[in-house]
Amino acid sequence: MYLKALEIQGFKSFADKTRLTFEKDITAIVGPNGSGKSNISDAILWVMGEQRSKALRGAKMEDVIFGGTEKRGAMGYAQVSLIIDNSAHIFDYDSSEIMLTRRYYRSGDSEYYINRESVRLKDINNLLMDTGLGRDGYSIIGQGKIADIVSNKSTDRREVFEEAAGISRFRYRKEEAERKLERTEDNLLRVNDKIEELEMQVGPLKKQSEIAKRFLVLRDELKVKEVSLWMESLEKLRTQAEGINQEYEQAKKSLEKAKEELNALYASSDSISERMRRKDVESEQARERLSKTEAEASECEAKTAVIKANIESNIKNKERMLSDIAEQENRVLEIKKSIAQGEAQIKAADEELEKLAQLTKENENVLQGCKMKMGSREEILKNLNDRATSIHIEGRSTESRINMLQEMEKDYEGYSKAVKLVMREAEHGNLRGVHGPVANLLRANDQCALAIETALGASAQKIVVDSQNDGKAAIELLKRRDCGRATFMPMDVIRGDSLKTLPNKDPGFVGLAMDLVQFEPQYTGIFANLLGRTIVAESLSDAVRISRANGNRLRIVTLDGQLMNADGSMTGGSAAKTSGVLSRANELQKLKTKRAHLEEDEKRCADELSKAKSGLAAIKYQLDMAMEEAAELKSKSSSFEAEKKTTENSIRQLNALLSGLSGDSESRRRAVEAADNQIESFRKRLSDEESRLSGINDRVSKIKEEIAEISRSRMELEGRRGKTQKDAQARNADILDMERMSARIEQKKLASEMEEKQLLDKLWDNYELSHSAAEAIREPVENIQKANKHIGELRREINSLGTPNLGAIEEFKRVNERYEFLSEQRADVEKAKKELLGIISDITGEMEQVFTDRFKEIDRCFRQTFLELFGGGKAALVLEDENNVLDCGIEIKVQPPGKALSNISLLSGGEMAFVAIALYFAILKVRPTPFCVMDEIEAALDEANVNRYAEYMRRMSDKTQFLVITHRRGTMEEADMLYGVTMQEKGVSTVIELDLESAQKTIEE
Repeated sequence: MYLKALEIQGFKSFADKTRLTFEKDITAIVGPNGSGKSNISDAILWVMGEQRSKALRGAKMEDVIFGGTEKRGAMGYAQVSLIIDNSAHIFDYDSSEIMLTRRYYRSGDSEYYINRESVRLKDINNLLMDTGLGRDGYSIIGQGKIADIVSNKSTDRREVFEEAAGISRFRYRKEEAERKLERTEDNLLRVNDKIEELEMQVGPLKKQSEIAKRFLVLRDELKVKEVSLWMESLEKLRTQAEGINQEYEQAKKSLEKAKEELNALYASSDSISERMRRKDVESEQARERLSKTEAEASECEAKTAVIKANIESNIKNKERMLSDIAEQENRVLEIKKSIAQGEAQIKAADEELEKLAQLTKENENVLQGCKMKMGSREEILKNLNDRATSIHIEGRSTESRINMLQEMEKDYEGYSKAVKLVMREAEHGNLRGVHGPVANLLRANDQCALAIETALGASAQKIVVDSQNDGKAAIELLKRRDCGRATFMPMDVIRGDSLKTLPNKDPGFVGLAMDLVQFEPQYTGIFANLLGRTIVAESLSDAVRISRANGNRLRIVTLDGQLMNADGSMTGGSAAKTSGVLSRANELQKLKTKRAHLEEDEKRCADELSKAKSGLAAIKYQLDMAMEEAAELKSKSSSFEAEKKTTENSIRQLNALLSGLSGDSESRRRAVEAADNQIESFRKRLSDEESRLSGINDRVSKIKEEIAEISRSRMELEGRRGKTQKDAQARNADILDMERMSARIEQKKLASEMEEKQLLDKLWDNYELSHSAAEAIREPVENIQKANKHIGELRREINSLGTPNLGAIEEFKRVNERYEFLSEQRADVEKAKKELLGIISDITGEMEQVFTDRFKEIDRCFRQTFLELFGGGKAALVLEDENNVLDCGIEIKVQPPGKALSNISLLSGGEMAFVAIALYFAILKVRPTPFCVMDEIEAALDEANVNRYAEYMRRMSDKTQFLVITHRRGTMEEADMLYGVTMQEKGVSTVIELDLESAQKTIEE
């Protein structure tokens, strides 16, 4: 992954420090409208140098700082940090990780940092140039930008294409050269003007020098007189200022004392308010007790009413029971006759149930056998289904890994930018004699792969070429393209020798590094040079022992990647066992073998699954028939059982009724006596409850009196607080009067200081003298009037001399030398101008060539991407003027499936968005960015096109890491990780993380 993390604090709605980590290929950010999702893409764009507030959806840059909510105050600054992996050295920076930080204060100050070191905005732009990142790049595709590239004028699309073509750096160099040329022409014009001016000055200089000498004498005398007079005035002003300062300090002390008294009044008022609040609390507590007591009284009244009702009910029951005793005697005879009839019906039902039980037992045996067979078949089918699913998932995972590794090998993943460029140009036929990087020309088994990679180190990226001339041509190409540095190994000059004496008898010795790898015979000299003097040991302990035994003269590498150098120094630590090119090649071979085995397993499993399904269907039919028969027998048995139970229940009820009626007369007489006793008990409880109710009413009266007393105390405190506030208002008016007086005194003080400053400014403005310097040249002034008169005479004499040329004397001596010097400079400037014109011409030519090549490649990819996304149709990119490729507009021509070729402006909103997405994907194919942020760019698409867009993004995620802000389900389903943005607190965004891969594994388990 290239984009590792994003830290936001105080940026827009992210008030709290928030860190988002991006450890997956595709990360989706979801959330309701207004929750702050798009603020994340704005933060990434802002930290990469965006200066336009409108591009950040604001009126001014200060809008990016958290402005506060009803519960939170505004923050003083906004800070965003972007952490990017640079282990592949995509950026020209000597660090495996880059952290870009931008901080902006409300004062308008901005700070930029790279890895916590302060830098300029220019440094940020230079770092991101030609990578697709930055404010003018195509890595941040916002809500409006997706439509702009299609709807804008053809000339306004050039920025994205120039960044994708990789000529932004060339254009920057060209603009720099043009600015230098412009400055050079200005310098040449000034030099010519100066030479003409000097030619005209030689004559009058001699005459002017004599006037200048007289002027200097008079000026020095005038300086002494004026400085002395001004210093005299300055002393008088300072004496006057001391008195004003004393008066001002006294007024300040009086004002401070008045403010202290005012604060004391405010404190007293606050104390009274606190006591009033306590009284309010006491009153509330008393009212709560009153409410509880009144509720208790209501409860007691309710109990009294219930007891009275019970007394009346018992009296009525007593009368009813006496009447029922007479009726029970007649019912006994009728019940005995019904019991005899029910017993005859039960005997007939038992005989029929016995026959049905025998049939049911036979059917259950058949049913049990079918269920056992079906359970066995279902278990077999489930196991086969699970096995088929597992094989299919493993096959897809293996295929995906193979494709990724093949793409990595094809794109030379893991190699430097310079190596990638050389190999691509060699594949295109632009370079000859290039065999490839060292790591691609050898193979090693898994046991030795890490040791060989460690032994090679940076040499793994060296490029093997036929001759030194081939290496020279490649280096010249790297210089022209400004794509970094690479090391080349010409096969016609590189030779090497192997160690003759090896520690073969040492148990930890594995072998000579050169003998543990496989390569073509033509590369023997190359690998003898790189690995011929390095041996491989099993462990670091073995390496130390072998090194000591051979006088620390051997270079030894261990199987786990630790290194002993020939001078005895050691390099080691933890190492990723599958991160190197050799490990990648070995893994690719294993995966291909595994894929073949999985395909055979999947075919066998499909055959077994088909047979198991047929067997299960036959057993299910037998089971259904047996279950139908069982249901019929059960229905008949249930009918007879129900009839029998109904009859038995009737007999049981009649017996119970008979028994009950026999002894019910006596029990009813006893119940009459019990009712008399209960009535007497209820009358006693009624008397107790009435006594309790009287006590509760007394407590209610006391609480009401307590509430009235608390109210009187609070009214008294209210009066005292009102008096204190009136005193504070009066003291506040006194303070205002004192502040006005202090302001008047301060105004006088400022006036005195201003007059003193004017005198000091005169000293500096006229003669560039400080107070101490003026004191040094000061002379006593006996009579101010005479001094002013003398100063006037000196001024008149100086004015009569006109405007002397003070530099005439020295200028006359240097004029000829100056003239010759400027003539030489003019020749140098004209030479520099000619060189700059040549540089501009070279850069322009190279820009045209690079842009034309890349534009054709983007056009080809756009045609293919459009066809795949739209499922047909045609598309093309056209330069409006092929004779002016660097400044002309770019037309987009498309023909969706089933439509006539028309102007792109006639397409629907969804079609225009889909065309723009196809164009961005084409650009990412030609020049992938490390990561890409897409902010709801699929909002205008229907569900089918959203799924196509998400699937296509997945196919490109092996080269570019995607961060998508979305509302659409299809995009979310394709993501590896979800971040949810919510506003649990109004105005403040918070983030919730969900790892979809981990969640899927948990569900499967």
